[in-house]
Amino acid sequence: MPVIEMPRWAVPNGASPSFMDFGAILRPSTGAEVLRVDRLGSRYKARLSFPPFDDVDQGRVIVSRLIRAKRAGLRIEYPLMCPQPLQDAVVDGAGQAGTTLNIRGLTSGMVVREGFWLNVVRSTGQHFLHNVGGEVIADGSGRVALPLSEMLRRPFVDGDKVKLVQPMIEGLVDGDEQAWSLSIERFVGIEFTVEEAA
Repeated sequence: MPVIEMPRWAVPNGASPSFMDFGAILRPSTGAEVLRVDRLGSRYKARLSFPPFDDVDQGRVIVSRLIRAKRAGLRIEYPLMCPQPLQDAVVDGAGQAGTTLNIRGLTSGMVVREGFWLNVVRSTGQHFLHNVGGEVIADGSGRVALPLSEMLRRPFVDGDKVKLVQPMIEGLVDGDEQAWSLSIERFVGIEFTVEEAA
């Protein structure tokens, strides 16, 4: 079953993103230096809330998709505080690892700012959310080495899509149950948490 996508008109009015760090701090019992160990797999989750849907049909659609997303997974736009004045690009070279992602396809001189969000999209369509860890400028051929705030979780292939305009968060709907509220005014209130699965 393909991952469930929320309709474009379903725009959250609140979000509480969080970073799930799978690294660790080692504190030796001997009093030696404390050591930070980074591990692959650190990723994101976001608790999203929506304004009450006063259109009963819209509320019904959201509830239906949310129930199905418990099994199939969910993809929804990651809430940005302001637009990212960029363009989408592609991965430049296969087998990359670590905290740098080489991309191509940008306009020469385009600035990618620290704190911007992006997706790397595998050929399967799975979206991986990443945060830009420093400001960089595309060279004359539209290439840039993007510093990332966290390590790449997959070895992407050359030409995989990089979404810089409107990144998504894709994963599992968290929790053993999903609830929504119905008011006597016929409004439908919805909140849920989506957590990246890989």
